[in-house]
Amino acid sequence: MKKNSLILVAAAALIYITLSSDIDGAAHHGHGDVTGAPSGVAGHCQTSSCHGSNNVLTVVKLQVLDSSSMLPVTNYNPGQTYLVTLNGDATAVSTNLPGFGFMVSAVSGSHTYSGTYSIPTALASYIHTYPCGGTTVVEHSITLRQITTGTNTYATQFYWTAPTGTSDSVSFFSLLNAVNGNSASSGDYPNAAPVVTIYQNVTTSVAPTQSAGNEIAVYPNPARNQINIAYNEKITDIAILNFLGQTVYCSKNNSVNPAIKISDLPSGLYYVLINNRVSAKFLKD
Repeated sequence: MKKNSLILVAAAALIYITLSSDIDGAAHHGHGDVTGAPSGVAGHCQTSSCHGSNNVLTVVKLQVLDSSSMLPVTNYNPGQTYLVTLNGDATAVSTNLPGFGFMVSAVSGSHTYSGTYSIPTALASYIHTYPCGGTTVVEHSITLRQITTGTNTYATQFYWTAPTGTSDSVSFFSLLNAVNGNSASSGDYPNAAPVVTIYQNVTTSVAPTQSAGNEIAVYPNPARNQINIAYNEKITDIAILNFLGQTVYCSKNNSVNPAIKISDLPSGLYYVLINNRVSAKFLKD
């Protein structure tokens, strides 16, 4: 009888640890929008059911990029699709934090969800959109990995299509949580990125919608020392071309989600060509 009781206690403890973890995303796990958006839960992730408090040791940056130039925008054209990138750095933390989770919410000036999200095909197994009452968020669906093992640096991205029929500004609220992977909130370091607000471009009416169906994910973007590549098919050949179409890097690939060092490349816009037929863009800082 005592042995059975111990088994039940151990099972209950395991269930508690599992349920206390937001490994599948805070919104999906029932905590709502924890980005700090006005239409979400107050206080970012500072709730008893989540993580104790935001921590400034995790530095987080969100950018909304023009999908052609890969430069940050301050204005949007209605109906146009933009690339949203989220980067985090927890190198100031002494503990090892091999993974991360995140949430992003785009909110109009009237505090309602604004625009639509789409996930790159190559990242569809890792991040998802989820409804939260009157809003929708983008968040992780599994714990995401560091850019490079042991670096405590993180990156992810998705597409956002600007709303039509409104002249409201749109603010992006976001939170990134650097995690130690112990299936509990202890030892994790969440922090919010500064809010990014963009305004409708009054000189343009409705721009043609740009395709968000690029099957390659290149991150971080912009990048400085290294890019990571995710693709939904086997990668056999990789080439990087500069804006003149000149090949500055090429290799045969035998790895999944390869990482390429770009620290020797000059700043500028580059194209990644996969299997000689599918391409994506990135900006080198």
